[in-house]
Amino acid sequence: MQKLAKDIYVETAFPGVTVGAVVTREGIVCIDAPTHPADARRWRLKLAQLSPKPVLYVINLDHHRDRVAGSQWFEAPVIAHEATSERLRQLPELFKGAPSESGAEADLSAELNGVRLVLPQVSFTERMRLALDGHDLHLVHRPGSAPGAIWVELPNERIVFTGDSVTLGVPPPMQEVDLQAWLATLAQLRRARFPAKVIVPGRGGPTDKQGLKPMEDFLKLARRRLEALARAKKTRADAAALAEPLLALFSVPASMREHCARRLRMGLERLYDQLTAQ
Repeated sequence: MQKLAKDIYVETAFPGVTVGAVVTREGIVCIDAPTHPADARRWRLKLAQLSPKPVLYVINLDHHRDRVAGSQWFEAPVIAHEATSERLRQLPELFKGAPSESGAEADLSAELNGVRLVLPQVSFTERMRLALDGHDLHLVHRPGSAPGAIWVELPNERIVFTGDSVTLGVPPPMQEVDLQAWLATLAQLRRARFPAKVIVPGRGGPTDKQGLKPMEDFLKLARRRLEALARAKKTRADAAALAEPLLALFSVPASMREHCARRLRMGLERLYDQLTAQ
């Protein structure tokens, strides 16, 4: 666990998702939750060492199964964007162990058989503010990486949790994305006037604005190559074949390579369908 500022923590050791916590006198706000039940229990124990207070809220930064599967272990209201809430209502109440369409980390674990999906109790459209014991959390809709993607922005500490708008070391899920909006949000984040020095990605460790370039380069390259295939009237199989060279841009562990390649192939096929439909 890494301390980013007074009462603000991040944990990158859990597979599948980077999680955060803001500790206040009233209780703890969790930003996403570990995917696996055993990791969720370990995270709760770490949080209990920081504060005896309960978890007040769990914030889901998007609907991806890796970050929502563990919410049930924290016994607290879940906050999410209304598009995330709607997307989760469409999923089965129980994870039954079947692979998802997203190629999520959650698909790799039999531990999740029978885990109950927790629907958000609080949702919003554009912005929501949590003012707790001197900590000012701005929950802001930042679409692109998912229809209901949000960031948790802490302007006083100049920290932002971006979810899968930024991933380090692994390619992001790309099944329900808007590339134009995604690149626009990253450009906004990179501007000098955006109040963030520390950027916490959805996967990987904290970075800064310079650390955004690999993600932007990846998205721009994927878009150019897909557009070239569309102009040449190539097939979905040709789009899926882009996964291997694009995966080489990331330092994916060998044990996760095929899993990430599968997820990337699925995302590229979906994006190609969008382009050809246009």
